[in-house]
Amino acid sequence: MSEACGVNRPTQQSVGIVGTLAFACELFMLALLVYAGISFSSSVVGIVLAVVLPVAAIAIWGVWMAPASRRRLADPARFAAQCALFVVVGVLVAAAGRPVWGVAFAVVASAVFAMSRRLP
Repeated sequence: MSEACGVNRPTQQSVGIVGTLAFACELFMLALLVYAGISFSSSVVGIVLAVVLPVAAIAIWGVWMAPASRRRLADPARFAAQCALFVVVGVLVAAAGRPVWGVAFAVVASAVFAMSRRLP
């Protein structure tokens, strides 16, 4: 019916398990940045960092990695930038007192994003 009226609806695309895991890694990255920010200081500085760190990650992701970005990096540069961001988050979390979380996040998130390039 909508096609007869000249309205084109976007096609529904299946995300799959790897896409879902990749999105979960992105959300977990933001949560870890909030944790790291709060852990660095118990004063107002910690609260500011808990806001600024995830906002900075969102800005970086939105400009160079988001699918709708006009300045989206092409692979393999985008994959390298994503992995670099995951490693930076891992280092921040490790510096905040959770080295196992930091290393685990960097490794798992990088592996998930590597799989997302190989699997449909």
